[in-house]
Amino acid sequence: MNNHDHDKNGTKEAEQIQIARQIGADVTDVFVGFVRGRVPFDEMAFGVFDAMHDLAAVASGDYELETDEDHEHQHYHDHEAAEEQEDLAQEPSRNADA
Repeated sequence: MNNHDHDKNGTKEAEQIQIARQIGADVTDVFVGFVRGRVPFDEMAFGVFDAMHDLAAVASGDYELETDEDHEHQHYHDHEAAEEQEDLAQEPSRNADA
């Protein structure tokens, strides 16, 4: 391994640590919101699952950082998230309007 590879790996590791710390902070915020009654249980559970998935991707190195520009044209609404979770769970939402 030459010095360039070592620097590249060190930079990648530092980036992964920073991302892991941010994921941990985000999960902590969700837990606090749940305890305060501001985050429903199902939202907390899905959020923690997503965070664990993200963390696994970061640990494996199989991820790409996105910029704010990447999200500028994406619009992901609550109803779309609920529909996606219903599909994944293969059951209708408990809050479905009938």
